[in-house]
This record gives sequence, structure tokens and C-alpha cells, in this order.
Amino acid sequence: MNSIQRKLALALALGVILLGSIGGAALYWAGHAGLVAHFDHALQINAQALATCVEYKKNGFKFDFAREFMPPFERTNSPNYYQFWLPDGTTTLRSTCLGDLDLPRGEGSLARPQFWNLTLPKGLSGRAIGVRFLAKETNKQLARRAGGAPSPEEVALVIAWPRDELDQELRFFASILLLVGAATGLATALLVPLVVRHGLRPLSTLAERAATIDATSLQLRFPTDRMPSELLPIGNRLNDLLGRLEASFTRERRFSADVAHELRTPIAELRALSEVAMMWPLDVTAVRDSLQEALAIALQMESVVTKLLALARCEGGMLRVRPERIPLATFIRELYQPMATQAGSKHLSVTLDVPENVCWFTDPGALRTILVNLLSNAVSHSPVDGSVRLSVECAGERGCLLIANTNHDLSPADLAHLFERFWRKDPARSPTLHCGLGLALSKACAENLGLELSAALNDHQEITFTLSGAQNVEAQGS
Repeated sequence: MNSIQRKLALALALGVILLGSIGGAALYWAGHAGLVAHFDHALQINAQALATCVEYKKNGFKFDFAREFMPPFERTNSPNYYQFWLPDGTTTLRSTCLGDLDLPRGEGSLARPQFWNLTLPKGLSGRAIGVRFLAKETNKQLARRAGGAPSPEEVALVIAWPRDELDQELRFFASILLLVGAATGLATALLVPLVVRHGLRPLSTLAERAATIDATSLQLRFPTDRMPSELLPIGNRLNDLLGRLEASFTRERRFSADVAHELRTPIAELRALSEVAMMWPLDVTAVRDSLQEALAIALQMESVVTKLLALARCEGGMLRVRPERIPLATFIRELYQPMATQAGSKHLSVTLDVPENVCWFTDPGALRTILVNLLSNAVSHSPVDGSVRLSVECAGERGCLLIANTNHDLSPADLAHLFERFWRKDPARSPTLHCGLGLALSKACAENLGLELSAALNDHQEITFTLSGAQNVEAQGS
């Protein structure tokens, strides 16, 4: 299973072990260098001490060793070794335990000696120091040399010690580091998964709570008061998503009820008309009247279904937009013409303030649907002797259309429901030419065209619908 917790625990454990290994190697290297430097320092002190025991006489070199220096070179078990060479390269003095063997010569000085590892007699591993130095001179020799006498040449000295104790200390140090490293690695392998599991516990809690949410519990929310800051954006987005899902499910349930309610009355009317016509089949006039009423009801139901299908196409993004150049004044006058009779019967004051040179570049079919619904809504819901005003405003490349009408029934709280499907101010849904889908369909069409449709209610109980964002183009022939 692809587990973030397992990957994170493995990565952290490997990272800690790798860093620990690098740190242990660096520590071993530093300890190794320190122990070897301490061992070399002891060799250097011993070489300097032996060098002070060599004097230059008139008849040659004299070696006068103090007794305290000699026991380590004379013991039979892991002895120390030394060897002196005269300036001509001949051996003048060596450890008795060397026998006829020679130590390799070094070319360092007392200030900067040369160190190296070697194999001692009997196969033991050792470490040696090689120096060249001038033997001590008496005051008379120094005076003669100041007068022009030649100075003595350098004597070579090599001292070799067994390094078994040094190697034992290094092995002990390495063993300690390995044991500490192994214990640290084991503790890391045990503790890191626990720490990671504890650190990811809020994520597990979030997943467990998410698993309990279904279509029947969309009202639940994720608690964010104690949520870690890393998960807080996720929790907030999930709560927002649940809120939208809850609203969507509520809207869909209400939509199903609205559709059933909207179609139940005309279906009942069709059934009643059919039953009446069947009771008096020989009454031609009654049958004709029943058929005419049934046709009117069928047309009303067809209008509802047609608008529902158009709304579904718009909300599903299936509306194919084919933009064209539309002369707005002529286009609006043609749309308003079928509504003029109804407006005249209500004595409405209708103003269409659209400049003749204004053209929009958009889809004419979708724009027709929007404006027909808005104009029909304005004419139908304006009270007798009311007014309807349509105007167009141009701001650069974008245009804005406003349709305002008097309406004494709406309140500011109703604005949030105007574009909902099947919403009507009358809760009893009394028979009317409007089924509550026109504004919802207009809103959906506007969004498909990239336009914005909004509504506002002023202090004079006049409602204004604003369609903005349309592209202005030049009129043909201008």
C-alpha cells in the first residue's frame, strides 16, 4: 500500500542513520588522527632526547646515552628500536635486538620529522620517526669553526616503536562508535515510526471523520479550532466543499419537489378534462372546449420542459456559442414587439433607450433568451400604470444593458432567490404565465456567454437587472 506514513518514517530513519554514520566516521577520523598525533609526539620527544646524547669529538662522534632511555630498547617483549647512521651512510649504533637488520632511513629534521608505518622484526606492526641532526659541539670546537674550521655533517636517527597499544586503542574506539551507532540506529528505527505516527495522527483523524460523511450527513463539519496549521487550509476547504455540497443537495431535493409540484396541477387538470369529455362524448361543444383547455395545459407543460432542458444544457456547458455582430436597437425592438400589447393593456410607460450605432458581438440565440425573459418578467410583474426602462451604457470595449421596472412586491431579502429555479414570490404558486425558470435560465445563459447578470432593488421599489461584460463592436457602415 502506498503509505505516506511508511515513506516518511523510512526516509527519516534512513536520514538519521546516514547522518549518524557520517558523524561517526568523522568522529572516528578525528579520534584516530588525535591518537596517532599523540603517539607521534611521544616518538618525537624520544628522538629529541636521544639526539641530545650524541656529541661530536675531534676523533669522531660519541654516544653517551642516559640509562633511563635504554630499558625500552633492551627488553625482549615488544622492544623499541633505534639506529644511527654516520654522515657517510654507515651504521654506527643500533639496538641490540635488531641484530643485523636495518631500519629504513627517514629524511626529516628534529623540527619537522618524518613519520611512517612499518613492519618490525617478528612481524609486528610499528611506527617510526626519522630525523637528521647536528651533534653537540664543545666550546673549543665552536671557536675553531668560527675561525674557519669546517662544520660537522648531520647524523641520521630512526626510532621505531611497536604500535600494538595504539592499534588496540583505535580498535576500542571504533568498537565504542560501532556499538553507539548500532544502538542509535536501532533506537531510530523504533522511535521514528512512533514519532511519525503521532505527528500524523491529526491527518488520520481527519481521514476517519471524512469516511463518516455521506449524502445524509453533509451538515457535518471538520473541527478546525485545534487543527494543526498545516492541515487548517485543507480543513477549511473541506468545510467549504461540504457547505457547497449541502447547498447543492438541498437545491436538488427542492428542485425535484418543485418539478413535481409544478407538473402535478396541469396533470390533474388534464385528467379532469379527460374524465369530463368521456362522460359526455356526444356533446361536441364540450369536447372541443376540453380539447382546447388540454392543448393550453400541454403547451404550458411543454414550456416548462423546454426551459428545463435549456437550463440543463447551459448548466452542463453544452450550449454552443456562435458569436455574431448584433445591432442592439433593432434586436431589442423585435423582441419587445410581441409584448407591446400586454404593456399597453396595463398602461405601462416603456422606454427603450438604445443608441442605433451600438452593436454587440455575442451569440444571438442565447442573448435572445436572456432579453426575452428579462423583458417579459419586467412587463408581467410591473403594476398597472407602472414603468419599464431599458438602457444601454458603453464603457470602452465593454457594454452594459439595464432593465428596470416598478415592483412593489419584492423586498431586499428576495434578491438572493430571484435566480433560483421555480422561485416565485407567491408561495401558493397561483397559475401564471411564468413558471419560475426564466431568470434562472437567463443567468445560466449569461454565464455561458461570459456575461454577468445581477439584480438590485432601490429605495423607490424599482428593481433593476444589469447585464454587463458584452463586447462592443463598430456598426456596419460606420
